[in-house]
Amino acid sequence: MKVKLISLFLLLLLCFVNSSKVPSAVLELNDKFLDVKDQGFWLIKLYAPWCAHCKRLAPVWEHVGHALADKNNLIKVGKVDCTRFSNVAHKLKVSGYPTIIFFRNGIQIPYEGERSKEALVDFAIKSAGPVVQSIVSRTQFDEIRRSKDPFILYVGGDSNELWAEYEEVAGQLFTQTGFYRTDQLKHLPSDIKLDQRPTVLAVKPGYYVQYVKKEDEPLSDWIKRERWADFPLISASNIHDISENTNKKLVLSVVDPVERLDPKTETSRLQKMFEEVAVKVRKDPELNPEFQLGFLEGTDIANSVVMARLDTPNLFVLNLSSYEFYLPDDKLNESTVDSVLTFLRTIKSGHSQPLGGRSWSQRIRRMIFELVTNVSDMFYHQPILTTCLFGVPIAFFSIITYSLCSSDFSVDRDEIYPDEDDLDDEDDGKYLRNSENTDFSELEEDSDGHEKAE
Repeated sequence: MKVKLISLFLLLLLCFVNSSKVPSAVLELNDKFLDVKDQGFWLIKLYAPWCAHCKRLAPVWEHVGHALADKNNLIKVGKVDCTRFSNVAHKLKVSGYPTIIFFRNGIQIPYEGERSKEALVDFAIKSAGPVVQSIVSRTQFDEIRRSKDPFILYVGGDSNELWAEYEEVAGQLFTQTGFYRTDQLKHLPSDIKLDQRPTVLAVKPGYYVQYVKKEDEPLSDWIKRERWADFPLISASNIHDISENTNKKLVLSVVDPVERLDPKTETSRLQKMFEEVAVKVRKDPELNPEFQLGFLEGTDIANSVVMARLDTPNLFVLNLSSYEFYLPDDKLNESTVDSVLTFLRTIKSGHSQPLGGRSWSQRIRRMIFELVTNVSDMFYHQPILTTCLFGVPIAFFSIITYSLCSSDFSVDRDEIYPDEDDLDDEDDGKYLRNSENTDFSELEEDSDGHEKAE
C-alpha cells in the first residue's frame, strides 16, 4: 500500500513539473546548423555556459523567441553552445560571447545593439524584411509615421542615378533605419510638399527634411546624419555612430530609466524640458550645426567620461572625438530652457573651459578610475566570488613573501672560520702522524747543524 501511495505521489509530482514548464520558442542547435544556416531567416545566439553576459541574456532571449514567433513565424530563433560545438564558433569566427548574428539567405548580419527584447525584435524584423519597402497607400504611411521612429523615404521612379545611390545606402543601413519608397504623391500627407522629383526625405516626428544635392556631401553622408531623431536614446552601441554621423558635440542628459517614465518625478519634468531644448536647437541656425541632443539611461557612460560618480538627473556636453566634456555651472533643478541654450552658446563661443581630453595624464587617470570602478562593482554584485578571486592569489603571494622575508639566510662565522685552538690541535696531530712515519736513521747532523753522509 505504501509503495502504491509513493508511486502515485511521484507520478503527480512529475505531472505538475511538466505542466509548469513553459514551452520554449528557442531552438537548441548543434553543429548541423552550419548545413542549414543559408536557408531562410535565422536569429542565432552563440554563447558559452560560463559567460556571465550570456546568463543575463538568457531570459531576454526566451522573450525574443516568443515575440518573434507571434510577429513573424518565418524567423527561427536559436542558440548554439560553442563550448560543445567549437567548430561552429571557428567557422563563424566568433571572438566573444555572446555573439548574435542574423542569417538572411546566406548573408550574415552581426548585431551590435542593445541587448533588450524590443531592440532585438526590431533588429530581426528589419533584417528579415525587404531592404526598401514600398508604400502603397496613405494609411500605410500614417501607420509608419505613428511609430515615431525616423525613416528615409524615396519619392520617384527607379531609373535614375539617385535611386541607385539610395538603394546602395539602404543595403548598408536597412537593419538600423527604415527605408521606404513610393512614386505616388497621393500616398503622402498634405503637409509634405515637394518641389522636385525624384527626391529623398528624412521623415521625423512632426516634420521632414528634404535632401538637397551638394558636391561636398553625397547622399550617404546626408542619410547618416539625418536618420537620427532630435532627442534619441544614446547607448554604448550607438554613441560612436551618432557622433561620427552628425559630426557634432553631444548634449547628454543622464536620467534614471524608471523615474523618466513617472510624470510625477523631477526627472520626468527635466526630460520634457530637454525635449523642448532639442526642438529649439534644431531650429537655431547657429546651434544646430554644433550640437546633437540625446539622453542616457543610467550613469555608466557618464561616469566613465567624467571620471566621477554622477547623480541622476544630470547634464553634460561631450566632444567624443577629443573626449573633452563640459559641465554646467548652474544646478540642474534650477535650469530652464533659456539657461541650457545659454550654456550651449558659451561652449560654441569658446568661453566655457573644457575638461578631460586625451592627454597621457587623463588617460592614466581614466584607466585607474575604470579599474577601481570595475573592482568595486564586482565586490558589490558578487562579493563572495570576488573575494575568492582576489583573496586566494593575494593570500598565496603573502605567504610566499612572508616566508622569504622571515627566513634566516645568515651563516655562522664558526662554519667558515673554525676556532684557532681547533686549528692548532689539528696541525699538531698531523705533525705527530708525520713524525711517526719518518725514518731519521739515514740522516745525522753534526754539532754545527750540517748533514753528513755515513
